[in-house]
This record gives sequence, structure tokens and C-alpha cells, in this order.
Amino acid sequence: MKRTVGVVVDSTFNLDKQFILDENIKVVPLKVIIGEREYVDGTMDPEIIVDALEEKIRVKTSQPAPEHFKDAFESLLKTYDEVLCLTLSKTLSGTINSAELAKTILDNDKVTVVDTESTISGSGYLTEKVVEYLNDGHNVSEALKYLEDLKDKGSLVFTVNDLRQLHLNGRLGKLSAFIGNILKIKPILRFKRGILEVEHKVRSFNNVMLYLKKQVESLLTYGKNVIVRIAYVDKKVEAKQLEHEIFQMGDKVKVKLTGIISPVVAAHVGLGGLGIYLAYE
Repeated sequence: MKRTVGVVVDSTFNLDKQFILDENIKVVPLKVIIGEREYVDGTMDPEIIVDALEEKIRVKTSQPAPEHFKDAFESLLKTYDEVLCLTLSKTLSGTINSAELAKTILDNDKVTVVDTESTISGSGYLTEKVVEYLNDGHNVSEALKYLEDLKDKGSLVFTVNDLRQLHLNGRLGKLSAFIGNILKIKPILRFKRGILEVEHKVRSFNNVMLYLKKQVESLLTYGKNVIVRIAYVDKKVEAKQLEHEIFQMGDKVKVKLTGIISPVVAAHVGLGGLGIYLAYE
């Protein structure tokens, strides 16, 4: 059955390149500014952002211009009856505003823009599931209801070296940042339906790993399968170790290492970033 809905996403989703090609998904990039130099998210070496953070160079990001979304919408409307545009959470970026403005400029009710209320592997997983659903012949209206159900079943759980970067970029309150840094603890945060909160504090990175594994175990009583997507900023070795340990939890756990996160998101998360998107089916 041929899909009748075209899909647009932004560049923070960590989608597999082959998946993007196979499903004809249009990716609209955000930008990263390091010092005086501007980079396009999705085309730059992610290690550049890690180096900049280690050297304490101020990193800024910018959302796409509405014209880029408009071009993507127009391109897909030549092939598909409708277009669904998914963006990272509006609590993290104004990207959705650019997409909605593009829709207004285009003045076409066949375009729908929706907030995934997630980011990185979360937005990526939601997109994969929605595309699969659309491929089964469903329309946008049905897909939006399906997406709402998916959002309720998943969240991002992650850690960072400290909370200063998140506070600096206005993603976390001052008090939480102060507590995290003064006590020299490892903060564990949860991002669910667009809300970011410090959920727990531990004394070592080993305890972070234990906590993440316990979160996976806690979902084993739900549903048919537990979905785990692992992403990181600079904790590649630890991410691989976590993947190996979660893989051994059994067939009900579907774990995947999606790799280093988008430079745009890394700029806000900071060094030490390692986390999982956790959901159940």
C-alpha cells in the first residue's frame, strides 16, 4: 500500500540515513554557531561540538528559517496528498514556530505541524512508529491520535556532568542547577511530554548506569516489549557497555544504540551526556 502522507522532521531526531532515504523523509536542519563559525546540523562532525564544550567555547544554536520548511512542504505535496511535520519539543526550541509560520505562508490545510514533545532518540522513535503506521494506510488525523498514545508511553532519562549548561540555556531552573553543582552529585533527569525535571541524584557514574537499568526493568511488566534507545554526547564507551548490559535482559527488551546526539541538542545538554529513551509497546 502506497503511503499518502509525506513526512518532514528537523535535524535533531538522529534518524538512520537509510531510513530517511527509504521513506523519502525531508529533514530541515538547525544550525550551530561555534565562535564565529556556523555549522549545519546533520552535516557537521559531532565531535566538533564535544571539542568546543571541552574548551569552554560558547556555543549557540538557531532554528531553521520558515522558508526551509516551506520548501520541504511544497516538495512533498507534489507526491503526497498530505504532509505531516514533526519537530523537537517546543520547550527546547522555537523550531516548531518556524514550521507553523511556513504553513501559514503556504496557506495549505494539507500540512499539519505537530510537537513530538521529545528530542533525540525519542523524536526518532516516534517518527519511525508514525511512518510505519502511515505506511499501513492511515491518514494524518488517525496518526495524530496514535502519536498521542505513543507520547504517553515513553520518556527520556539521562545524565550530564553538571547542570550548568542546561541552566545557561534556560532549560532548567536556577535552584536545580545550584543544588546539582554544589553537592557534586550526578543528576538524573527525565524529559517527558515537554517537561524537564531532575528526578534523582546519585554519587557516581556507576550508580547512573544502575539507575538506567532499573528503569528498563521497571517497564518489563508493561506491554509486550520494552524499547530502549541509547544516545550520548561524549560517553561512547559507557553507552556501548550499557547497550550490552541491557541486551542481556532478554527478548522483551529491544535495545538500540543510536549513537552520538545531534550537535544542536549536545550544545544544550553539555558534556557527560548519556541517556535512554524508554518506552513500552
